[in-house]
Amino acid sequence: MKIVYFGSGAFGLPTLQLLQASPHQLVGVVSQPDRPAGRGRHLEPTPVTAWALERQVPLWRTPDANAPESLAWSAARGADCFVVIAFGQKLGTALLTLPPHGAINLHSSLLPRYRGAAPINWALLNNDAQTGVTVLRVSPVMDGGDILAADRTPIGPAETAGELHDRLAALGAPLVRQVLDGLAAGTLAGVPQDPAARTSAPKLSRAMAWVDFAQDAPRVAAHIRGLSPWPGCSVHLFDATGKLRTAATVLKCQANATQTAHPPELQGHILADRTVACGTGAIELLQIQPTGKKPMDSRAFANGYGMAPGARLVSVIAPPSAALPET
Repeated sequence: MKIVYFGSGAFGLPTLQLLQASPHQLVGVVSQPDRPAGRGRHLEPTPVTAWALERQVPLWRTPDANAPESLAWSAARGADCFVVIAFGQKLGTALLTLPPHGAINLHSSLLPRYRGAAPINWALLNNDAQTGVTVLRVSPVMDGGDILAADRTPIGPAETAGELHDRLAALGAPLVRQVLDGLAAGTLAGVPQDPAARTSAPKLSRAMAWVDFAQDAPRVAAHIRGLSPWPGCSVHLFDATGKLRTAATVLKCQANATQTAHPPELQGHILADRTVACGTGAIELLQIQPTGKKPMDSRAFANGYGMAPGARLVSVIAPPSAALPET
């Protein structure tokens, strides 16, 4: 089949690479316009745009894929199917009806769980044991189309949202190829989603980047991992004398297996085994980034900033009075 790919984020790059090497023909790529980035605010292409330019794939950059000139460009490709991954725009009816096989989307959760902008993060924030990817038909209802295929995977005990993003991107690529093969052969039928099982995955914000050491260790670890690398959970490190040593972002951690309860005055303190006391249990810090510095492992951080037993971590952003509800 002839394929036009709609995407902006890096999540779809493994799929693009697989499509280009497959019997299907990639006849065009549609992406968002270049955006200012970095301290210099220079215009930078999306990861998908950069990929297409490097390989000289026909490319259309647009802030509105449904505009008349964008519709004309997409129609001229003569595609049999659209593949939509992390595009950032909603495709209208006029666009979706152009290809005979419509449009399919790779979504980074096991739908109908976690419809929305941040499914990978919310699977971690809610401390789920597993997640996966779903290929579905694009419909007028966001993330609500019929399911064409899905694949699941366990979530690692220390896995971060950034790491899971890359792993799910690789997991989804062959699934998209499988669906395209099935559509071309006429052997694939979709399964409607169960509306009763729907949950949401709203956008993240910097206001979420708190750490509440009064919670149990698995919940603390899940919150940190779910917000890594962005927006990241920022803490202040005070040494055993109460002196502020640095601000830092905890990027990677893991809950330990202990069920020891710690009183409020001990929560957030570095224990004798160099774990961090939580309301129940403790977390092991694996990677930390001091403000303005590169990420480092906990040993290097402890040596450089005095994170010894008796020191304390305090959240830069005050935790809310109650934990985030499960979405």
